[in-house]
Amino acid sequence: MKPYNLIVIAVVFSTVAAPLSAQTTAPSEPWSDTIFPEDFFLDTNLEYSKHVLSLQRGVTDRAAYQLNAYGNGQLETGKIYFSGHLSFSHYNERTDTAGKFPILGRFPDQHTSGKTANESIIDNINLSLTYAPNDWVSIYLGGIYTELEFPGQDDKQLREAAITIGNLKKTPFYLSLGRKTVNFGNMQSYNPTTHSVTNHYYRTDTDDLAAEFGYLTEDWHLTFTAIDGNRQLRVADTTSNGSFGNYALSAQRNFKVSDWDVSVGAGYLNSTIYDSDAANHPGISPDTLTMRDRNGAYDMWVEAKNGKWSFMAEYTKTERAWPATGRAVEALTLQAAYDTELWGKDTRFSLAYGRGEQGYEKDSFHELEQLATGAEMWVTPNFSISAEYVYNRAFVPLIMISRASDPGVDTHTFIISGKVFF
Repeated sequence: MKPYNLIVIAVVFSTVAAPLSAQTTAPSEPWSDTIFPEDFFLDTNLEYSKHVLSLQRGVTDRAAYQLNAYGNGQLETGKIYFSGHLSFSHYNERTDTAGKFPILGRFPDQHTSGKTANESIIDNINLSLTYAPNDWVSIYLGGIYTELEFPGQDDKQLREAAITIGNLKKTPFYLSLGRKTVNFGNMQSYNPTTHSVTNHYYRTDTDDLAAEFGYLTEDWHLTFTAIDGNRQLRVADTTSNGSFGNYALSAQRNFKVSDWDVSVGAGYLNSTIYDSDAANHPGISPDTLTMRDRNGAYDMWVEAKNGKWSFMAEYTKTERAWPATGRAVEALTLQAAYDTELWGKDTRFSLAYGRGEQGYEKDSFHELEQLATGAEMWVTPNFSISAEYVYNRAFVPLIMISRASDPGVDTHTFIISGKVFF
């Protein structure tokens, strides 16, 4: 897409969204938007949209965030909340090996020749509806359009559709049913646009029904998620396609350490895609599978926040070796962020390091590394601009990994992005 087309889209989207994001100053209604009359059935909430539609911020906690939003008065029952998000970017990529551009979030066939690439694209457009007819039931529908769809998938998808039953004012227990991101790991990214190595390796989205049973308080969040068998959209996979043939566990503890707000989490996914002697990705023709052996994964993470500072670490590893590489698959993410004001605008500076490892030092697919630093400024409450530099070492596509990998690749990517929410 040409850059000026992106600018036109952004201006239109931002113009429409700006009045939607205007927050009332009435102390009794700190969460309401002013575009619609108070008693109207349709409403918007900017802070809610920023969390549930961001691909960087709220990843695995959708059900919990919705329950808290209704529990603390951020959202009102009986209203339909309409949320929107647009992310558009210009990528300037430079590699020292022709045709190999390993930036995460792109696919190996995105650029297949030359040592430089420039592209302006819509990363995604997200629209969602949230509705709670009463204090016990809430419904969420989330759709996405992207120009970075996985081969074989549609550029327009109903990515999430779930119903959540629970009322935190009455009980800490809840049930969430539908197509959704599984509560396994944290998976968030402090980067403005590029996702983390851990997210790239282990984020778990379902294509079929999942049932999340949860326990949620101020201090604890415990979940058990039953997942249909067979290959899901991302990471979850089993050798059979039986109903609820897979599952995930997650535990999170929140507490204070001096002036720091600390969250510690751990999780387990019973069966992953790292279970066969060839990468198994839907929508394309992978290598022939000759053997499969269930391979689960463990995840551990910690996040600490104190005023303007945020720090996070996440580590995930399979139970046993991936038959395709002969070694367990590990992913590590370390990141930090500093929130401040620049020229009177809320601004975040971020730094993130990630490493994925799945082979031995002698293997061409031994490991990959990513280092990203970025800055994002909120020009208005609903519109941000960002700049990001990303260094990637090694070209290790997880499909055809033993034939296409090249450990000697070094790339430098500059990303200029804009985001709009309402």
